[in-house]
This record gives sequence, structure tokens and C-alpha cells, in this order.
Amino acid sequence: MPRLVRRLLLPALLATLVYGASLRGRAAAALAGLAALGILALVFIVFPRLAHAAFERGDWGRAELYYRLTRFFIANPESRGAIDVSLAGCRLARSDWAGALDDLADVEPEVLGPAARAAWYNNRAYALARGGQGGAAAQQALDAIDEAVRLRPDVAGFRHTRGVALLALGRIDDAIAELDAVWQAVAGEGAPPLLEAERCYDLGLAWSQKGEAEYARDYFQRAQSIAPRSPWALKAQSARPGA
Repeated sequence: MPRLVRRLLLPALLATLVYGASLRGRAAAALAGLAALGILALVFIVFPRLAHAAFERGDWGRAELYYRLTRFFIANPESRGAIDVSLAGCRLARSDWAGALDDLADVEPEVLGPAARAAWYNNRAYALARGGQGGAAAQQALDAIDEAVRLRPDVAGFRHTRGVALLALGRIDDAIAELDAVWQAVAGEGAPPLLEAERCYDLGLAWSQKGEAEYARDYFQRAQSIAPRSPWALKAQSARPGA
């Protein structure tokens, strides 16, 4: 959908609704009905798709905007909770670990559907593992991601989070095996560039901690080449041996 159309669609629908209210009889009802259907389509179809697409390409600010626009119209606790989980994901993408944990603390995972509940556990695990506290927090991360994987064993990104949690616990060989398993899960269909860049960065860290500088350098270089403008490319550039 062209950007100009996206910007004008909601104002046009609202204007149609207001204009319909000024009319009488069947014309008013028809216009109001069309506008209401259009707004419903925006809320339940267009905005979620735009949010997901923005998140996938790394435009997290725009993704958050679309999620919040959707949330404004939603009253159902399960649906609002699922959106809050996605908003926490936007915080995670910006490395706001504490903010993501605060957002997730406001959501009761029991009210969520299976997919959103799995994402809740994944996001909590990712925030705890990336937060750098180690110890008990890293173990809590592993416990949370194990629950996410139990709920959705088919999601490669969850396996990546498990690798990050293992890395935070210092279980380097287990982390490498888990991160390699992510590649096996997505190799046939092509890994999303951001996920693959992050995976390579984490493998670079793991091999660096094992004292294997050549392996580490190779993975850091791959992270930079796969998504050159991503945060993982910048982190890899700083972490690369000899950089």
C-alpha cells in the first residue's frame, strides 16, 4: 500500500463517518456503515500487517506506532495483552531491557492465546539474557525460553533466544549448538537478515569466549555483510578481533 494512501486512509474514513452523520436516512446509514467497515479493516488487518512489516525491516518506531494505533481501538484483554507483548518486542529491539520487562509485567500470560503466551515468555527470556546480569537472571531466562519453545517449538527465533540464554549462563558449547540449530531450521527458506546477523554476532561472541579468534572473526564479518546498517553489524565491528 503506497505511503500516501496509508496516511490519508484513516482521515478519509473518519471524514466519511462525520459526513454520513450529517445526512439522513439510507444515505447516512450506508456511508456510516462503509466508514465503520473501513476502520475495522484498518484496525484488524491493515495496521497489524504494517506493524509486522515495519518490525521485520527494523523500523521499530513505526512498528510501535501501528501497534499503539491498533491497541487504541481494542478492548478485549487477550488482544490488548498480545499487542503489549509486541510493544515490549519493540523495546527489546531498541535494547531497552528494563522497559520491556516493565511492559511484560503488566501482562498476565494466562490471559493470552498460545502464540502470544509463547512470545511473552520469549520476550521475557530475551530481556533477562541480554540485560547482562547473569546468574539468577540468566537461569530465569533459560526457564522462560524453555516454556516458549514448549509452546511453539517451530519458531526459529525462540531457539535463538535459547542460545542467548545459554551464552549468558556461560554454557558456550550448548549455545553454539543451539545457534547452529537455528540455521538448520531456516536455511531452506532463507533466514531473515536481521535474525541471521544477530545469530552470527552471537556465534562470534561464543567462539571468542572459547578462544577461537578466527572463527569469531568470520562470524563477526558475516554479521556485518548480512545486515550492514543493523545494530548487530555495529556490535560485530566493535567486537571483532583485531578491529
